[in-house]
Amino acid sequence: MTPIVNGLEEQYSDQVAFMSYNARDGADGEAIFRDLNLPGHPSFVIFTAAGEEIYRAQGIIEETVLQQQIDAALEAQ
Repeated sequence: MTPIVNGLEEQYSDQVAFMSYNARDGADGEAIFRDLNLPGHPSFVIFTAAGEEIYRAQGIIEETVLQQQIDAALEAQ
């Protein structure tokens, strides 16, 4: 999933802030996964600029699905 996320990050770099965490990389990653109640890797959460969660998915996802969700979030702003 990393190449897909990296490609989307490049594509939307002027509109979207991307953050990546690994629950296995120490206390920060563990805390994020716990606080967001994420079940495992990979997990995807999209928030509005106001911090409202508008999309959540777990597991392997097609790039087009993530793209559609990002586009919908941007259009709603």
